[in-house]
Amino acid sequence: MIYDSIKNKENYRKNVTLYKILCCLDELDPSAPSLDHTCFGDSSVHGNLVSLTTKPAKDCIFEAHKNFIDLHYILKGTEKIATADITALAVQTPYDADKDIGFYTGEKAGEYSLTQGDFMVCFPSDAHMVAIMNKKPEFVEKIVVKIKVREI
Repeated sequence: MIYDSIKNKENYRKNVTLYKILCCLDELDPSAPSLDHTCFGDSSVHGNLVSLTTKPAKDCIFEAHKNFIDLHYILKGTEKIATADITALAVQTPYDADKDIGFYTGEKAGEYSLTQGDFMVCFPSDAHMVAIMNKKPEFVEKIVVKIKVREI
């Protein structure tokens, strides 16, 4: 798992795929994001604009993927994301290969507060619980980039 700010994108220059994605995200206008998939330069990388309202952690669930790495990049608002090693969790909904997702329950290993310009990269071993609120529900806009595991 990686938790960082887009301001530190130069730290990832040696990872060509991740660096290219971070450069694309850094060029977005947070007030009017327009996602141009051609900037990623590879058909195995897909980004989607996601709008959500955060909620209490008790109403959220861990998810994990096997074929894709998730990169969450915050455009507006504050979202907490909890993480845990997938092997420490119990399966709630078995992995669906067609959708590349499984759902899990258990205790978090860490919780991170992401604000505008922050990003988190979750690898297949990193179950992640998204959309957790801070003190009250908040509207959040973010880009979720799906990266084929072999790319990073």
